[in-house]
Amino acid sequence: MKPDQEHGIVEAQLRQKGHRWTNQRALIVRMAFATHDHFTAEQLLDICRREDPKVSRATVYRTLAVLEQEGFVEGLETGDGGRRFEHVLGHEHHDHMVCLGCEQILEFHDDELEQRQLLAARRLGFQVLRHSLRLYGYCRACQRAGNSQRAAKGP
Repeated sequence: MKPDQEHGIVEAQLRQKGHRWTNQRALIVRMAFATHDHFTAEQLLDICRREDPKVSRATVYRTLAVLEQEGFVEGLETGDGGRRFEHVLGHEHHDHMVCLGCEQILEFHDDELEQRQLLAARRLGFQVLRHSLRLYGYCRACQRAGNSQRAAKGP
């Protein structure tokens, strides 16, 4: 899907749901959808302020909350109290592994795992509308560097 199409879909749905569509909100959406990386609200704020120094922190946080509520972005807890976001409109479903050492986020998709989740839901009579699987641990580099051992032992 092209960025203009994504923008149009987001704008139309937000307007339909009664959300304001301002120049700042349009900029925030454009910048959030311009990256395929996982970003923090503060990183998005910095990117937006390069184009419009008047973009407020509150507007970025409110816009991300609305985008998440409407299913256009997904928030990801990083295990350290922080959150990262990614836009999901027009992207294939995937799950995440979050390194507690370096905060790297690895994306993966496993068809067998997806089927097992659906089977478990079906056995319990549960209708799945969407889901998110996040695994928290240590990437190969952090394991080699001993970061996982230090974290496991505590401070």
